[in-house]
Amino acid sequence: MRNIFVVLFAVFLMTSCDDGDIITVDLSFDQQLSICENNTESYIVYDLRNDPSESLSLLFPRTGNESLFTDPTPEGTPTMLTINGTSTRFIYRTYNRDIVDTETNQEFCNTLTPADLIILEDYEAMSGTAEVTVTVTDDDNDGVPTAFEGADPNGDGDFSDSLDTDGDGIFDYLDEDDDNDNVKTINEIDNTDGDDDPTTNPLNSDFGLVNGDDIPDYLDTDDDGDLIPTIEEDEDGDMNPRDDLGNNADNIQVPHYLNTIETISYGSPGNTSDNIYTRTVNTSFIIKEIDLEILRQDVINLGTLITSFTVPQN
Repeated sequence: MRNIFVVLFAVFLMTSCDDGDIITVDLSFDQQLSICENNTESYIVYDLRNDPSESLSLLFPRTGNESLFTDPTPEGTPTMLTINGTSTRFIYRTYNRDIVDTETNQEFCNTLTPADLIILEDYEAMSGTAEVTVTVTDDDNDGVPTAFEGADPNGDGDFSDSLDTDGDGIFDYLDEDDDNDNVKTINEIDNTDGDDDPTTNPLNSDFGLVNGDDIPDYLDTDDDGDLIPTIEEDEDGDMNPRDDLGNNADNIQVPHYLNTIETISYGSPGNTSDNIYTRTVNTSFIIKEIDLEILRQDVINLGTLITSFTVPQN
């Protein structure tokens, strides 16, 4: 949690206090943003705080900004939104009670304000800038970060020359099964060291075996080095080699494709017809150069909105 320090100018309209008092208030927002989806013209991202009940919100047009929740912005080049008090607005409010904010009840987004919810203070910036940075650490959510999957190897913004290990027409950074063996990449990696980089200590089931290799399982078409391709060790032909089990040399049941004493080829059942995965996008907002009556500071880290959606890639 990061604290946002705000200077409140409490200007009293009584002649005895017309020079004003300065009060320092600590606004502790968690910077985990939510979004209102019921406005057809604009996006509204917001952060809430309880006790006291407060909100920070940014409203900006949908048109032209759809990619801010789907595609990464170029490194070091955030999208700039100009706060103008009309189409793009930044607002600070306080309320008489806490606002309900759940998946099923986003009270902040209600078109009609509940009768018992009263806005006590309402301050809006008439100028300023919102910098929006969009990052996608793992485009296909297969457990291997995009940075390690050969995306845009020349760094020129042209992804058409990205790595496609299995030659199926789907680049590795968008492919949920990088070696096309019907065992998804997410099930062929090891991240027990917690560094979120499965390439540093890759899972390699046939390393050191007679017919083994130095290829990590998620890029290896023969994971156990028994010279039978993984895709052909699918006994029931359901395009999922992980559910076909047999006893290994230690009398422990393991899938055929990881069992060196199982050397029967059942033929290839073909590949799954789709490549569907969930993409997680982080959209971060930095507010700069605003000048509210009660809030004056150069930079406010509004926070990050995390968006997930299903991507079909055929």
